[in-house]
Amino acid sequence: MTSWKESFAAYLQPKLFIVLFLGFSSGLPFGMLIDPLNFWLSEEEISRSSIGLLSLITLTYPMKVAWSPFIDRLQIPLLSKSIGQRKSWLFLTQLIVSIALIGMAITNPKDSLSILVIFALLVAFFSATQDICIDAMRIELVEEKELGEATAMYQAGWRIAFLVSQVATFFIASLFDWSSAYFCSAFLMLLVLITCFLKVPEPEREEDPYISLTTKPLAWVLSSYVKPFFEIFNRLRDRILLVLLLVITYRFSDLLLGPMAMPFYRETGFTKEEVAIITNAFGIIVTMSGAFLGGLLIYRYTIMKTMLIGALLVAVTNLFFAGLDVVGHNLAFLTLTISVDNLSQGLAGTALIAYLSSLTNQNFTATQYALLFSLAVIPGKLLASSSGFLVDSYGFFNFFVFASLMGIPAIYLCLKLQRNS
Repeated sequence: MTSWKESFAAYLQPKLFIVLFLGFSSGLPFGMLIDPLNFWLSEEEISRSSIGLLSLITLTYPMKVAWSPFIDRLQIPLLSKSIGQRKSWLFLTQLIVSIALIGMAITNPKDSLSILVIFALLVAFFSATQDICIDAMRIELVEEKELGEATAMYQAGWRIAFLVSQVATFFIASLFDWSSAYFCSAFLMLLVLITCFLKVPEPEREEDPYISLTTKPLAWVLSSYVKPFFEIFNRLRDRILLVLLLVITYRFSDLLLGPMAMPFYRETGFTKEEVAIITNAFGIIVTMSGAFLGGLLIYRYTIMKTMLIGALLVAVTNLFFAGLDVVGHNLAFLTLTISVDNLSQGLAGTALIAYLSSLTNQNFTATQYALLFSLAVIPGKLLASSSGFLVDSYGFFNFFVFASLMGIPAIYLCLKLQRNS
């Protein structure tokens, strides 16, 4: 068994710091679409049910499987040959995300909610497309045995971006307004674009022979869409049903709770500054600790054992939100709740990402990971869209208990797969 010293030393490889930055690039635009946007809309007195429904904007991330083969196989003229397949798509998507964030900054949600939603959809779509590149690159840049550490570093970079995109924006919005906060995020995204262009390498990878979409459309579709899906189903044939059910249910508990966290904090009486410091700044640090702990557990034990630990912790710690609803505006209990919840989410997130990554074939990395990711998120996101209606009907306490119970299927499936392995 690997020693703890060896597990820690594995994090010091230079290529893992590249993965850390890729995680930052991924987390920055996504962070602007959740907590800051939800708090902004709540402050503008947009209804809770509308906020819950607007969480469907982020469905573009799990739906990226629909266009992921284009990122794997379609070459951008001039750019692909000069900087590489992955980097060319990375450059284009980051540029459009920056422009769309500026569009959000100049829109007033109370007067023009539909226009704000359009710009948010642009951010979500092209940020999700960026993630197709990043997901493939972080898998292709490391060896299979390093997936745990790479996933933890990716998670850490993603959460560092949250410190910037959510904590800083709350303070900027408090001092100025939300438009200023979104302008700052757009500027930072442009800096990310420049850094990625100069410092992130194009990964070496195995590729099937290139097929032109214009000259051989049927062959392109078969090679880009059909072949990757059949390959993963054939390879996992003996356990495919259990694997798919686990992937689908693993995040039910935290995805259902997510959209109602910001409205809950505001209605409980917590200020923007308290939310920024405790739930975002402190919470993100705790989540990063959980992510690194998950990477250590994977390196020392197995991915499936870490998956089980994560599933158990997420289900149990969500009950702390029910306790906070009873206690009310109490900073000590909020800190405790965020501590246990974010630690478990960081650990479980590393375990799930490493598990999905381990199921891919490097000939179809982007497409297969996007497929698995879509299964991991779309059902939970659809469930989460009803969160506002559930709170309106049953109250926050019962809602949090129900969210906790939604973690039971994942616990059972982890146990089942661990016994069958």
